Amino acid sequence: MRLQLVTGNAHKLQEFGSILRSLDCMLPLEGLDVEGVAECGVTYYQNAYRKARSGLLNILATGPNDSIVLADDSGLELPLFGNIPGVHSARFRYTGLPERAALAAFLSEHCVSSTPARFVCWIVAFLPQSRRCLACSGTVVGTVTPESRGPQGFGYDPLFTPNGYSLTFGEMDARLKDHISHRAQAVEALWCSLQGAIPLRP
Repeated sequence: MRLQLVTGNAHKLQEFGSILRSLDCMLPLEGLDVEGVAECGVTYYQNAYRKARSGLLNILATGPNDSIVLADDSGLELPLFGNIPGVHSARFRYTGLPERAALAAFLSEHCVSSTPARFVCWIVAFLPQSRRCLACSGTVVGTVTPESRGPQGFGYDPLFTPNGYSLTFGEMDARLKDHISHRAQAVEALWCSLQGAIPLRP
């Protein structure tokens, strides 16, 4: 049995693997890049479901399979600005700039030096053998600033500082981030659900 993560993002695949290893998950993790899946849902759950289902159909087209197919969708939300960029985080544009630079420009032009924020992640997993579908989520609360700090992580990580810490996700050691992040919380919840759903260990 193995886990197949529907993603074309190498950073995300690496992060999933690191989090699962910290949970003592011994199942092999592989990336499954399924092209043409539009993230057009209005919620993270809908986008994650669409990607996971596409991956499942892609695998089942080749015959029976013992894989657990999963996908996630995540985003950064700014409550004081209507929770933007939210589900559009990976496609957020402002004055023609790409994601992180766009958000920094947006905050600077609105004269915001720091504002409350939260990272949200939803994971959907299909278990073909038992015909079950599991969904789990995680959230981490903090603040964002226009100033990018740190070379670690990806996406908005260098702008986001979780509550209780002075370091951004971009400055944090990967092991610490993989312990407290929104994705870590969602993966841990999924791992607990999986252990109750299938016999993962002899």
